[in-house]
Amino acid sequence: MRGDIIKSAVVRYDLSPVPATLEAEIRVDDELRGQLAEGKVINANGDDFRIIKPVGTAGQESQGKHDMAYLHITALLDSCHPIAFVRQRAIIKENAVLADIYRAAGATINGVDGDFKVDRFNCMVGETPSFHIAMLLQDEGGVVCWKSGKLKFLRLADLFKQKPTLELPDNASENIVSGFLERHEIPSFYSIDQNGLVIYGNREKARSAKFAPGKNLQQLQNMSKCLVQRKVSKLDYRPALRAGDLINYLGSAPLAIVTSAHVFQAGTDGGGEKQYTKLWLSGMSS
Repeated sequence: MRGDIIKSAVVRYDLSPVPATLEAEIRVDDELRGQLAEGKVINANGDDFRIIKPVGTAGQESQGKHDMAYLHITALLDSCHPIAFVRQRAIIKENAVLADIYRAAGATINGVDGDFKVDRFNCMVGETPSFHIAMLLQDEGGVVCWKSGKLKFLRLADLFKQKPTLELPDNASENIVSGFLERHEIPSFYSIDQNGLVIYGNREKARSAKFAPGKNLQQLQNMSKCLVQRKVSKLDYRPALRAGDLINYLGSAPLAIVTSAHVFQAGTDGGGEKQYTKLWLSGMSS
């Protein structure tokens, strides 16, 4: 697609069950509008995205004999997009690996690097698989990311053992630190074991407590491990940076990219062309 008809485009990579999304505003005529309809596939930054929501914006322009308008599209990573849709049929899996669960929900991934076995997975009729996969990942104390055209699972401890992708000075970033909010928002979990006894997760800090039925001791410990946002950084355009990469900030501990947004703005509204990458970075709280 020609760059002069793209008003703006943002490709995001996240540590979430659907690990990549695209949002773009594109100048269209009747022919191009049909090519960007719901269900069509568009390639951006080397990945295929399935359009799930095209919205026409108000106002039209004329170019020669053609009437032009803008279309705002939202698209999900094509190989994973079915897991974001409500289910017509239930998914019930026992002793399956994560890749099997994705494929049962309609995903077309080849596999998962670092895959693990799941004792039981349920997604009932009318529910959304991505929500249940997110809870499953919390139980396992890990995340998924999209690397080299493949889904990859990483436990949080292993996420911070990687070699940093980039080293940056500890400035020109928005720093976010609040132990107060962490105590309120990151609970300790407890459950009941097979003998009817109460078992607890991490209770080293004063936290709110939540009951989680059917969890074992390891899962209760994992559920309080999470990524806490520490920085927001805006860099020159670096499309190779992905969620799951590690950034080393001089003078502080390395941080993991939770979201990388690669932004292109054509400047058609008079604001000038802009290309940049924005990162949301987190450390681990246990």
